[in-house]
Amino acid sequence: MSKIGALGYALLCVLHKGPLTGYEILQRMRKPVGYYWTAPQSQIYPALARLTEQGLIDHDEEPGPGPRPRKTHRLTPAGRDALSAWLTQPAEPPAPRDETILKTYAQLAADPGGMSTFYQGEIVRLRNQLADYQAQRDALIGTGAEEPDHPAFGAYATLTLGCRSLPVRIEWCEWLVAQMAHRRPRPD
Repeated sequence: MSKIGALGYALLCVLHKGPLTGYEILQRMRKPVGYYWTAPQSQIYPALARLTEQGLIDHDEEPGPGPRPRKTHRLTPAGRDALSAWLTQPAEPPAPRDETILKTYAQLAADPGGMSTFYQGEIVRLRNQLADYQAQRDALIGTGAEEPDHPAFGAYATLTLGCRSLPVRIEWCEWLVAQMAHRRPRPD
């Protein structure tokens, strides 16, 4: 069997709860999966075709609203086995790509007032993101999603991580705003 790849496993993860149309897969890849793992839409349909060729998913077709048929994708037993085996393997370290940290590393090259404004914007963005995560998590509370056997437990757990980690990032940005108030302007 050829290599499944990160996107392939992400799609298997999205399909683990049951059959989905291509449109539904795209929606799940945006929210909630897009909070922590992203892929461009242009790569998703070719990846679904590869997974089908590998026998990891299959689909039913019915007439769609446009010229193409509507496909409903689902995991095959081989797909479930591949996903199950992958889930218990050590995760690859995340790619260290964080534009805010990169900008902080070189902040001395910019005006402190501009950097302060940048960090204040990050605080607003992160607070909005935190409010969104909290609202989604709160909607799951009382539904049984807090129990590890519940189908929504994975969403509950990932939202819990976001609710716990974003306040640290917000505090760090607030600290940076305070630091910029003490920094001398960049000499020209």
